[in-house]
Amino acid sequence: MSLFGAMFSGVSGLTAQSSAMGAVSDNITNVSTIGYKNTEVNFQTLVTKQVSATFYSAGGVQSKPRQRTEVQGLLQASTSQTDIAISGQGFFVVNEAAKPTNSDQFLYTRAGSFIMDNEGYLKNTSGYYLQGWPTDAAGVVQAVDPIRNPIPNQNIVSTDFLQTINLSRVGGTAAATTTIAIGANLPANASTYDPVLATAQTGFQKTDVQFFDTLGNAGTFSVSYMRSGRANQWDVDIVPPSGTTVMTLYDSTPLTPLVYDSKGLLEFTARPSEGATITIDGTTYEFDTDGSVTGTNTAVNIATATTLSDDVARLLTAIQTTDTDFAAAYERVTLSPNSPTALLFHENGTDAISVNPVGLLDANGNPVTKQTSAFNVLKQNAAYSDNTQITFGANPVDGNTIVINGITYEFESVGGVGAGNTAVTIGAGIGATLANLEAAIEVTDAQMSGNRVRIRDNGNTGVVDTLVLSSLPSGSYAVTGTGLTVTEPDGTALDLVTGTTVNTLYGLHFDVDGLPKSVNVGSIEILGFASGAADMNGALGNSPRIAMDFGTLGEADGMTQFGASFTPVFIQQNGSRFGTFAGVTISPEGLVTALFDNGETRNIFKIPIATFVNPNSLEARTGNIWNATEASGDYTLRVADSGPAGAVTQGALEASTVDIGEEFTKMIVVQRAYSASTKIIRTADEMLDELTRIK
Repeated sequence: MSLFGAMFSGVSGLTAQSSAMGAVSDNITNVSTIGYKNTEVNFQTLVTKQVSATFYSAGGVQSKPRQRTEVQGLLQASTSQTDIAISGQGFFVVNEAAKPTNSDQFLYTRAGSFIMDNEGYLKNTSGYYLQGWPTDAAGVVQAVDPIRNPIPNQNIVSTDFLQTINLSRVGGTAAATTTIAIGANLPANASTYDPVLATAQTGFQKTDVQFFDTLGNAGTFSVSYMRSGRANQWDVDIVPPSGTTVMTLYDSTPLTPLVYDSKGLLEFTARPSEGATITIDGTTYEFDTDGSVTGTNTAVNIATATTLSDDVARLLTAIQTTDTDFAAAYERVTLSPNSPTALLFHENGTDAISVNPVGLLDANGNPVTKQTSAFNVLKQNAAYSDNTQITFGANPVDGNTIVINGITYEFESVGGVGAGNTAVTIGAGIGATLANLEAAIEVTDAQMSGNRVRIRDNGNTGVVDTLVLSSLPSGSYAVTGTGLTVTEPDGTALDLVTGTTVNTLYGLHFDVDGLPKSVNVGSIEILGFASGAADMNGALGNSPRIAMDFGTLGEADGMTQFGASFTPVFIQQNGSRFGTFAGVTISPEGLVTALFDNGETRNIFKIPIATFVNPNSLEARTGNIWNATEASGDYTLRVADSGPAGAVTQGALEASTVDIGEEFTKMIVVQRAYSASTKIIRTADEMLDELTRIK
């Protein structure tokens, strides 16, 4: 029994050392395999229970191979942008199919040599496809199926929450402009801007700015600066760029910015036909060549017009002469400074301007303007208007008063006014009374001379009912009153008991050191792109308003006003034209960002890292991958470079953990141990031979 036991013990030694030799051979042959983990063979005794204290029964040995999956291999640089490695613990999640179904198995690997297949999916050299969480442009993980699974689950390995990373479906991109920063020096010794003169004056300067819409189209507009009559203050003006409808400038009031300025553009591209119409603030203007104007429409006689600019000029004249709200003196509608075939609507604090060009068609029924839909030019906030307008709802009665610039005007019909008050005779109607008030102001207050006070009808009613007071170069003044029924021209309540202030806040106000003291232009809203791009108004699905940065208050990092000539310093804006996919970057957190040849970037995926409690008990599979076992424990999906999960390193591969010197040393030991086991068998055989000879 003992001799046969010794022989079987020797056989177990041969088997165990053969197993060890197999592990050494696998290790050596995989010395260049990316992400390979070397296998160690340990040995354990095989003990036969001893039944006698004086007799020994041989047992043997068993091999216990173990792959050291927890050992970190050296990271080696790679020239491929889709080669990735894990620095630390964890595994990439892969699948055997590019488009996994419920029957395709998810597996785990550290072999990060991924390349794109013919459909753009990332797979490694073993043919397994890299899985990731899809993200939005901000890098926030999104649901794969927002209808069936609207909430992204970041710790479930399944087709419901993971996708194979595909780089061919990224497509191109264009980014709309959302910020513009301008730096320039405005001349401190500039003269006050005179709109009658040409723009070639020191009090008028401008910078041209390029921007991009949501489709990647480039546009330009000019930011004009006009020196006001007040020291160190400049007005800011922008004409809507061609191919847009309305441009509105807002101030920086938190939550609900106020309208600093609003302009609308109507660009003609062809001559309108006989009977073509446009409706402006409720009045319909009809282009006429034969005197056949429809109903109450206002005729725009183009019978003798020969060019498109003639047609536009005659429409302008018709608007200014038909609707008193658009009288030429108010400049609420003018020819665009950029084109003689375009009308510019400029709201001045009276009321929003509605324009409907739907009826502007040629003989074939095609639109003759770039702007084909109705639009509204917003009402300018009174704080930024050059004029304060007070509309009287009823004729003042005897004893009513109004205080303007510190002077009290008392309305009277029977004679006699309060001490120190200036008498204003009440007329037969509001128009007559306001005419008397205008005359009294001009005679009594020298500061209000020079057309700084005037009266007009409001809403094209033919009834003069509105007092217009202009701001003074020297500063603000208050208007209060008693017993008067008044509103703003659009019907907005106006309380003269508490009073209103006549003042104009300008876009840029500098302190005595030439540095910005206040900036009243905070953002720009652009609507109605003829290109089909989304509006820039911050509404759901649209691009946000363009934030304007003229510099920090009290700092010389933007607009300044020093005693030098106009000096543009910088113009910076974001946004870009259409760009095509050019590559990817992968952050240590596993965020995959697509790069485009226009300089834009877009986050597309996040690569998760799977960790296990006992990674050494994962089951190895062909292709340098593993699957979970009961002994390894369940996976935990983690964001890379957080907690126990390692960081993702782009442009690197994890080398095999095999030490070739150590493996050759083990080979020598295994060879000697194997030889020793054969000696056991040979010796036991010789002893048995001696035993048979005794017989």
